Amino acid sequence: MLKTPLFSLFFLSITLFFNCASDDGNTTENIATEKASGSIQLSGEETSEFGNSLTVANIAVAQVGLTGTDKSVILLSENIRVENNELVYTNDQNGFVIVAADFSTGGSPDIEKTISMTIVKNGEEFRHACSSPYQGFFTACGDGYSVDFNAKKVVFNGTTVINADSDLVLTMDGVVMWE
Repeated sequence: MLKTPLFSLFFLSITLFFNCASDDGNTTENIATEKASGSIQLSGEETSEFGNSLTVANIAVAQVGLTGTDKSVILLSENIRVENNELVYTNDQNGFVIVAADFSTGGSPDIEKTISMTIVKNGEEFRHACSSPYQGFFTACGDGYSVDFNAKKVVFNGTTVINADSDLVLTMDGVVMWE
């Protein structure tokens, strides 16, 4: 079992969250990975490379130590979990990490929502991101994306993310829930 940061998660999460981080006194550290359920359907040119769906099995809620904010969740494939503020994975050749943040209830004066996502298929990384409102370096996430901490669900409805390397757009649809 490897115990190092997964893929290039921090490339995107640092880029997205360094201006968005919230320090409202409610920082939560060392939260264990929780079970999640849901599937995200993907559409776009790159799906021929990594498939047209992601099955979310684990989630880490309000991981300030990893994302810099308590307004985010980390959606994880089955082979990845969070332990002691580190991503721990058993297979570094396949899997995904999605950092989903929603600042619409406060936390950032400039950004309402962001997604930072890394999908790895057969050792090849596909890094995607969005920010709403559009900030000039990614693409807008769209109105159908939300993180509801009270209802314990993340909704992707026509949500768009852009590949950080190729500028190809990927559309995400689905609901992920946790207990």
